Amino acid sequence: MRHQLVELGYLKSAHSTTGDSVAFNVQPRRTGQVLIGSSRQYDVEDKPVDNPILLRMLRRAGEYMPGLAQMSTIRVWTGFRAATPDQLPLIDPWPGDPTVFLATRHEGLGITTSLASARILVDQIAGRRAAIPIEPYLPSRVSSEHAYV
Repeated sequence: MRHQLVELGYLKSAHSTTGDSVAFNVQPRRTGQVLIGSSRQYDVEDKPVDNPILLRMLRRAGEYMPGLAQMSTIRVWTGFRAATPDQLPLIDPWPGDPTVFLATRHEGLGITTSLASARILVDQIAGRRAAIPIEPYLPSRVSSEHAYV
């Protein structure tokens, strides 16, 4: 495997808010190892790995690449997706330095939304009226406690 492989259903999984989901996503590493993901859970605040979700991810990956079952697992981890309370990203110049621009807190959808985020930033940097309304993405809409942490 030389390239990342992602099932098209990942987009549906990533945008679902109705429950836990898994999708096939594998990424080769320079070490020869393979990173397998991904999952999305809502209303979870515990850090430990959720073994039933892990098993669903491994089974899903095995449906696409049966040979993965022959590989050894060396490490498992979990993490939280950086998100705002309203699930929209923060896009705007950094308050302390107007030459630094933010495009953050995309909640795991940074690649999916990268073109729109880039368009907003390009318009801001060029001093043009934004082709995409900026107001929903301004950090000022969330409390300062959540905005830049």
